[in-house]
Amino acid sequence: MSLVVYNTLSREKEPFLPLDPSHVRLYVCGPTVYDYVHIGNARPVVVFDVLYRLLKRRYPRVTYVRNITDIDDKIMVRAAENEESIDALTERTAAAYQSDMNRLGALSPDVEPRATKYVGEMIALIERLVARGHAYEAEGHVLFDVPSMEDYGRLSRRSHDELIAGARVEVAPYKKDAADFVLWKPSNDAQAGWPSPWGRGRPGWHIECSAMSGALLGETFDIHAGGLDLIFPHHENRSRHHGEVLDAQRLPEHLRREDEQVARQLLHRARAARPVSRRGDPAPAAVGAVSPAARLHA
Repeated sequence: MSLVVYNTLSREKEPFLPLDPSHVRLYVCGPTVYDYVHIGNARPVVVFDVLYRLLKRRYPRVTYVRNITDIDDKIMVRAAENEESIDALTERTAAAYQSDMNRLGALSPDVEPRATKYVGEMIALIERLVARGHAYEAEGHVLFDVPSMEDYGRLSRRSHDELIAGARVEVAPYKKDAADFVLWKPSNDAQAGWPSPWGRGRPGWHIECSAMSGALLGETFDIHAGGLDLIFPHHENRSRHHGEVLDAQRLPEHLRREDEQVARQLLHRARAARPVSRRGDPAPAAVGAVSPAARLHA
């Protein structure tokens, strides 16, 4: 019996045909670590753990990559609130995440890259986008030029106006188009930052997975997986990096629920807490001075 997967681009279930039957490559978007995980973070781990196990039974070699985002504005805000370093916060919350996922019985990924270790690759990827006319610098930022790609929005199936309405942040005055999104942003002396051709700064969220997946799985790989809440803007923007620079042949596979709004409401209502404990286990140690109502990706 053939393996069938749901392809978000086509909105169809399709037979899975690996690019290389001797080596299947799978990438799953992982957490931004600044607090405890919630049940919404655990769900894709469990679902794609099942997929990983099935692939391992069917194919001689499978490489499963699931990243940890350890640089993000939410992380910087939480570290400042806690009066601790970013490294201390992310080390502790990443360890808590890994412990909880292990308690669920999920296999660890073959590779679990941290975004801060791939900033050089992110800068190189941004430079390639700029050189090809798909990104531009403005006031210390580098932004992806959305109108430069005519088929932007094909993954999420949103119009230009819907893309703007669904964006996470308000429109900055330095954008050429309201839908353009940040690839690199400037950092002041108090913020985490790295040297770059555009000055000291830090990467935008969407470029991180593009750089890590390309570095670890190659310019083409089989499955990029994630939840429905990542289709837009994250995977829409990710597919643009790949489509223009990495030439990836596969677009994201996503968890599918019959009622997307129900799924989103469950995620947004979820509270950050240790979701896993077994009867008789000691209470898990505190991660730090964190708000119990905070969330990771919601």
